[in-house]
Formats: sequence, structure tokens, C-alpha cells
Amino acid sequence: LLWIRKKEIERYEEKMITDINDHIIVKDNFFSEKIYKAILFDISKLKFENRNTTVNDDIKNIYQRVYFNVPLNRKHFAIQETINILNSYGLNVGKGEHNYFLSSSHEGATIHKDEWKINCIVYIKGQNLMNSGTGFYDFDGEDKYDLRTHVGFRENRAIIFDSKIYHSTTQFEKNSGTRYIIANFFDYKEKTNAK
Repeated sequence: LLWIRKKEIERYEEKMITDINDHIIVKDNFFSEKIYKAILFDISKLKFENRNTTVNDDIKNIYQRVYFNVPLNRKHFAIQETINILNSYGLNVGKGEHNYFLSSSHEGATIHKDEWKINCIVYIKGQNLMNSGTGFYDFDGEDKYDLRTHVGFRENRAIIFDSKIYHSTTQFEKNSGTRYIIANFFDYKEKTNAK
């Protein structure tokens, strides 16, 4: 796994990211101040529903009870901005799924991987706490997960990573708090053949 700090990401941006495979990128101040404030206002007026009541039966599980969400469509201003930023990095994102999520302290890690190609989590509102962040794990193929990287919560921080990397909120640890995030799941845009 690769964790790129702010100065390194500036150099990495110059190279243009074309594939996030096996990478974790941390970017502070992801949104401009204007967009970030608009997102804070947006979440203040929304009603978050327990995810266990809104997801399809085939993905209902104990973990879904931890999360409350508001689905967002691709035309939402925050999603448009996220797409523009990721594309400016060279990721060429395609179709996706987007949500505001609200979660708080809970018992047990919710370790999982996602079916998409790219995850982009943006921490929106909460206390700047290490244990309100995200942990990234190695999996031995049977039943053991080893924490390899831990990214703390900081408002307006984005974590862009390969969806096949096992990850979990770290809100099961002591000294964690409630957090609001935008969770974006993307595939790469399909290439078209020019004639």
C-alpha cells in the first residue's frame, strides 16, 4: 500500500494518476472553502435514514445498522466537484454511486472491500480524531485481518483508494466520535475507440 502525504501528492498530481491500483492517497483541503461550506449547509437540512432500511436485501447485514445515509445523484454539486477533481488527477472516473453517510461510535470493525474500482471518501463534519478515521487492512485469505494503515479524521480530507483494499471505519476504537462523510464509489470511464 502507498500512502502519499501532501507534498508527495503534489508531485504525484504532476505525473497524473491513471490507475489507483493498490494505492491510498490522502488529500487535505480537498474541496474549495466555498464548496465545503455549501456541503456543510446541505447536510444540515437533510434527513439521514438507517442504511439497513434502505439497502437491497442481498446486501443487508449487521454492518448496515451502523450507517445512516442520504443517496446523492451524479448531478449533485458536491459529486460534480468530486468528479472534476478526480479527473484533474487523471483518474478518468466513470459511473458511480454516491452517498452522504453519518456514523458514530460502535462495537467491532466493519472490515470490507467494495465492488467498484475507486473509492473516494471525503470527511465532512466531525471532531478531528484519529479513531474517527479509516483503517486499511491486509487479509490472510482465511479469517485474519492486520491493520496496515490508519488515516485519522480531519474535516475536508479525502482518501482516494483502490476499492479492493480491505478497509473499515475506526469508530469501534476508544475516543472516536460521530462523523459525516461523502462516500463515492467509481468505475473507470470506458475508453471509446476514435475512428
